[in-house]
Amino acid sequence: MKKLILSILCILSLSLSFIGPSAFASSYEGSDPWPQGPGVYAEAAIVMEASTGLILYEKNIHEIYYPASITKILSSLLIIENSSPGEVVTFSNDAVFKVDLDSSRIGIDVGEQLTIQQCLYGILLESANEVTYAAAEHVAGNIPNFAKMMNDRAKEIGCLNSNFVNPHGLPDDNHYTTAYDMALITREAIKNETFRKIFSTRTYQIPPTNKQSETRYLRNHHKFVLKQEYIYDGTVGGKTGYTSKAKYTLVTVAKRGDLELICVIMKDDTSKHQYEDTIKLLDFGFNNFSIYPVYELENPNIQKESPFFTRYNALLDHSNASVRTDEKGYLVLPNTASFEDAKREVIFYPEAEIKEGRNIIGRISYTYNGMYAGGADILFDNTQTPTLRHSSMNLQPAKGNAAGDNADNDANNNPGNNADKNTDTTSDQEQSDGYFRPVIIALIVGFFVLVIGLYFVLVEKPRIKRRNAYYKKRAERKRYLDDNFLDL
Repeated sequence: MKKLILSILCILSLSLSFIGPSAFASSYEGSDPWPQGPGVYAEAAIVMEASTGLILYEKNIHEIYYPASITKILSSLLIIENSSPGEVVTFSNDAVFKVDLDSSRIGIDVGEQLTIQQCLYGILLESANEVTYAAAEHVAGNIPNFAKMMNDRAKEIGCLNSNFVNPHGLPDDNHYTTAYDMALITREAIKNETFRKIFSTRTYQIPPTNKQSETRYLRNHHKFVLKQEYIYDGTVGGKTGYTSKAKYTLVTVAKRGDLELICVIMKDDTSKHQYEDTIKLLDFGFNNFSIYPVYELENPNIQKESPFFTRYNALLDHSNASVRTDEKGYLVLPNTASFEDAKREVIFYPEAEIKEGRNIIGRISYTYNGMYAGGADILFDNTQTPTLRHSSMNLQPAKGNAAGDNADNDANNNPGNNADKNTDTTSDQEQSDGYFRPVIIALIVGFFVLVIGLYFVLVEKPRIKRRNAYYKKRAERKRYLDDNFLDL
């Protein structure tokens, strides 16, 4: 019962911390709250923030285009999800000869064998079409089955306007996608650690096989990954694509700090322009947007701000709080906006959801400019809930103590008096317990009322101070921008 009461009080405290203005008018009222993006040569382009899915830049993102070899991002994800790295792929006649012999290949022969892991490096680094075909056959039995897997997975991810008929992206009128859908596919793929590792690899070697006596040396086609001709700080990985119909397509992922961006370019006119466009778009994202951990925004470090919350008090130790926000949740906003500009919504679930060993009891979400800008799960850790236990102390004199020995002697000599004393002691203890129990309960209840009452004074005051400092800093930053200030 006490655990239940304490849990309710913890949830009530968190709920009270969410009370307040959900949103304030933008400090730049009357102006466009969203930064203006650069012009690009590509017919379609998008910049998406990876953790939230927030679209930072868009140009024709729902228009249909041919993807070319960036198709292989989805194919690789499916191969990883439906096989193990050590499985052996034997290349069929179709795999070798049913793809354009002039297209990107690494010279595999019929009957040659590679592991799934080797195939994945061949697919993502060298964009090898015969390897993609063979791995897809291995996973699904045939290409139509694999294409169905691709379309089903794309819909599961949230793609809106895509249709895939082959695993490699060679031209087909019925094989198409959009910049938005490719960003979603890439966002899903980079959650997979195996994909992420191969996606970011510069070079790889395939040793001699059952058909080939020489080592094959593979090299990533993406120039940011190779760090040749173009260098972009924070590049995680990328995939290139080109056909005469698709023109130049390019997917790039870059990360700086906690901010990870996905850039998709479709139907660019030259190889040079696709990289220049990507640099401009990634710079736009990193220079104009910031990411904030929801845990820090909604869970201020109370133990540094209030003497009532300290690591020396187990009941009030913030690190042992039963209700908290997930540390993996983030909020993304333009640099011209503040945390207070985001509209906040808190939902508590009727029943806790168990996911990855965590008790999820709700969700806090944010929107900005009408778009989802981030959020975090609200977690309840009942294993760390502090409990109060009442116990009585039975004090007895230590053996060998002179006073104790004398008391024993007196008891032996006067058994009647000893019985009377025992009766009186028991009676006094019961009266003492009966007297102090309501006092203790009253103190506990009063204590929690005091904590909740003081919360706003002790926590909100430092938060307001931080908020005012932020506004001051933002005002100075705007002044610097207006004056063309250059920070050397």
